[in-house]
Amino acid sequence: MDILTDAFFQQLDALKPEEAKEHNFFSIGGAGYFENPTSSLLALFMGMHEDIPPWLLKALMVCLKVEADIDQLDVTSLTVSREARTTEGNFLDIVVYHQDFIIGIEHKTISAINNPFCSYERHLQNLADNSQTIYRCILAPDALPCKPVERWPLLRYSQLLSSARNRLGHELAGLPLSKWHIFYTEFLNHLHTLSGADSTMTMNHENQTFVDEHFVQLLRAKNLLNDFESAMVEEAKNTLLTLLPDTHIAHSINNWRYDYKAIHLYPECWGSTYLSLVYYPDKRTGRIRYYLNGRINVRDHADLPCVHQWLIDNALQPAFLPSANKADREIKLNGKELLISFGTPDGTLDSAKRLMAEIVDFISTTLKQK
Repeated sequence: MDILTDAFFQQLDALKPEEAKEHNFFSIGGAGYFENPTSSLLALFMGMHEDIPPWLLKALMVCLKVEADIDQLDVTSLTVSREARTTEGNFLDIVVYHQDFIIGIEHKTISAINNPFCSYERHLQNLADNSQTIYRCILAPDALPCKPVERWPLLRYSQLLSSARNRLGHELAGLPLSKWHIFYTEFLNHLHTLSGADSTMTMNHENQTFVDEHFVQLLRAKNLLNDFESAMVEEAKNTLLTLLPDTHIAHSINNWRYDYKAIHLYPECWGSTYLSLVYYPDKRTGRIRYYLNGRINVRDHADLPCVHQWLIDNALQPAFLPSANKADREIKLNGKELLISFGTPDGTLDSAKRLMAEIVDFISTTLKQK
């Protein structure tokens, strides 16, 4: 009995794919998820440097219900410290001192809460020199499990972000645009990424239910795709072996964006030059289409610019690669490699095999003329 029914495929087609996460400046930077770099950036936008407005501090004050005129905050007495050392030699991540209030922030990103809060508490009390009200919080991503700590409320990234974004237009209005506006906005995006608020489940409920109900069919489909990939590798190698019968052919496989699959074939007689059979889903028809890439390496032909120019001049000639779709072509020289890429009119495997024979003949002839 065929378990891959039409009804199964109709349900599968109706599922919505998960949205890809958007990159930001700090996530691309690499170390932004570590506790110390993120804490330093938090402190930066809370007023650690006097030339950067304390936008994030004001958002935090809203979250902690600090009794102060937040919009007209006098920052002349404001100091923000990182790794504030207590008398016992412990370190509190961020301490905000103001003549009207004091805020202690223990920041967690991935580690569990196991901190000397009594030592932190004494340090904050010792800082009070103007009868300031002391506020405390543990700031952590939404997805990080955190045990409760007496007198230290848990503040999630999403709560701080909601406050910061609600104030964003008001904070930036009336100020000339600067690099710090851009950095601050990007940092808020980065905190959203780190929060895990969108990834507490890596799959939405509808998709998870579908997998649960059709697990056997999906495994069968996965195995069929694996079998198909193996068959395509053998098909490509066997086709190439009929064209280059007296050489060893190695291969590798790459998964490219948008579900493109590339089978790279390396004939030993070509040196560093190789051929790729690429297949991908046609969005219009839902079927597979194929095209060919050839990459001639400078090690195998020293005068690639000459070959490149010949291709530019002759690519549209009917006698050159007659099986190719000349409108679907790419010919590019990057210095060390010359790329020759062509599709076929109908995109089928049979057409791709005919085109493979023509490209192999062209590359082999070219390499003999080096």
